[in-house]
Amino acid sequence: MLRRKEAMLLLSVFTICAALLVPIFGKPDSSVTPSDDGKPSKSSPEVVDGEDQDRTTLSIAVSMNEAEFKYWQTANEHFHLSHPQISIVMTNIHDEDADEARKKASQAGEPFDLMLLDNDRVREFAVQGFLLPVDEIISGDAAADQLEALTSIVKWNGSLWGVPLDCDPLLIVWQKNLLKAAGLMQPPKDIDALKAAIEALQAANPLMTPFNLNTMDPQEMAAWIGMFKENSEPAANMSPFTVTQKEQLQFAAQQAAGLYRLSPVQERNQLIGAFAAGKLLSAVMPWSLYQSLTDEERGLLSVGSTNGPVVRANGRSFVLSAETERLEEAKEYITEMASSGAQLDRYRSLMRLPARISAMTNEFEYYDIDERPPHFLVSMLSMASVTPDPAWHARWERWAKSLPLLGGNGTVLQPDLASRFIAQWNEEPVQQQQQQQQQDQQQEQEQQSLDKQEKDGAEAPPIKPSKTNGKLD
Repeated sequence: MLRRKEAMLLLSVFTICAALLVPIFGKPDSSVTPSDDGKPSKSSPEVVDGEDQDRTTLSIAVSMNEAEFKYWQTANEHFHLSHPQISIVMTNIHDEDADEARKKASQAGEPFDLMLLDNDRVREFAVQGFLLPVDEIISGDAAADQLEALTSIVKWNGSLWGVPLDCDPLLIVWQKNLLKAAGLMQPPKDIDALKAAIEALQAANPLMTPFNLNTMDPQEMAAWIGMFKENSEPAANMSPFTVTQKEQLQFAAQQAAGLYRLSPVQERNQLIGAFAAGKLLSAVMPWSLYQSLTDEERGLLSVGSTNGPVVRANGRSFVLSAETERLEEAKEYITEMASSGAQLDRYRSLMRLPARISAMTNEFEYYDIDERPPHFLVSMLSMASVTPDPAWHARWERWAKSLPLLGGNGTVLQPDLASRFIAQWNEEPVQQQQQQQQQDQQQEQEQQSLDKQEKDGAEAPPIKPSKTNGKLD
């Protein structure tokens, strides 16, 4: 009986408490009485369930072909699934200049939050005040994991202004068997070694040609003129031709009758056929083309300058617009898209090399080249070859406009064309170039004559000064 009375007492207490609480909380949509005896409010408390959160839309500008653009659209959909509060609007400006597209978007009152820029444009944009630094994104372990060839080009005033995403470097490739026949274990290190190899090879096969010279492509020509380590920096910086670069162009003109003039991407089969037949010693080709070759075709070739800087890495970086009002969301997007995992996925889909060392060297050494990036290129991409100034793009445009002077791939490269091209690029009189060429040829002939006499055991006569050499001291 006692327990029954206790239960009845507890039930009564709970009933009284419930009755007291009803006026306090009220019914749904009823007035809420404030604690300071103010006027009651008819509004209901805010309910945050994820659907009512503010959403952010990031505007991103890229320039790429349609196949890659579709890949990025799919990647953006996956990003939105894991970041539902962030929507992505990606604009493919394609053939339009990045600066013109930026200006139009800004003038329309809808500036881009992010842009995917070619690395050699980043400093130009940063100097003009269009970008924000990205040092907070690339710091600590992430900073140590970047390839120097890609970060050095986006540095300015002590800060990084772009987050490197990928690259498609241009490679100088050499026919292995021809190198071996010339007595070389590695590609020639300079123009003198190249000339000696060509002389030995053409003695056995006069139809053998040293180069594929694609004068239709300014990037390939820049890589070709910087094919030797000593000239990689001048070529990457679009500097005036050095003495050895002039010599290289004139040597190509001397070999003009037998030169291949193929576009490697469009005329891939002809190029590989020339290598397979032992008729071609070297060529410039993008990494994406080299990767697409069969194992047998790649087995014909040796990649040059793997221990030296690369002239054209063709890298791209995400940059933060100075006009963005969505800074944190933009950083979040870049961080995810520039991760090692995302870069590896793009490598397998798009064949563009990652920008991070870990993605190039980690646990993929036992997989085929389609699945893993080539670790042997890390040393080349770990060295800086260029730090372009804001005027670099203007020099690049001038370079592209100067190349037609060489006549295109359908025109034989005559010595006079080479001289005019050199004079125009270096802004020197053509006559001065021709005189220098004649002087160099004369000195070379005199040296060859001396060498021959020494080999024959005869005493070498004293060298007489030429009219162009001036007086001897």
